[in-house]
Amino acid sequence: MKKYLYPLLIFLALGCKGDAELAMERGIQYYQWEMIEKAVLEFKFVVHNLSSQNEKLDYSQIRLKSRAHHNLAVAYAKKEWYDDAVLEAREAFELFPSDDNRKVMELIQNKIPTESQKPVKQKPTTP
Repeated sequence: MKKYLYPLLIFLALGCKGDAELAMERGIQYYQWEMIEKAVLEFKFVVHNLSSQNEKLDYSQIRLKSRAHHNLAVAYAKKEWYDDAVLEAREAFELFPSDDNRKVMELIQNKIPTESQKPVKQKPTTP
């Protein structure tokens, strides 16, 4: 009996994921299915879930929170919500300054039109 109990306990302990990890996986799956709004909700859940424990985050949780911000940035950019995307990309980089986070932040910043590239609204002509 003990022969089977210990491997089972180890399997269960390693196989259990927290709410944030499961939400991240769901968000990634929704994103792959082109269900961007649902993906955003899952990534936001991760951010809010981990933000409530901000002072007690360990290294892996900080990385997970950074990844959630990173994924939000990518999802927002896909929707062409570049202002929101760059804010999330910056937050991801601040939490975990990696080459990947930096690259995404720069790519999104390059998508934001400068003042000279923005369409000019024409003034209505009066007769």
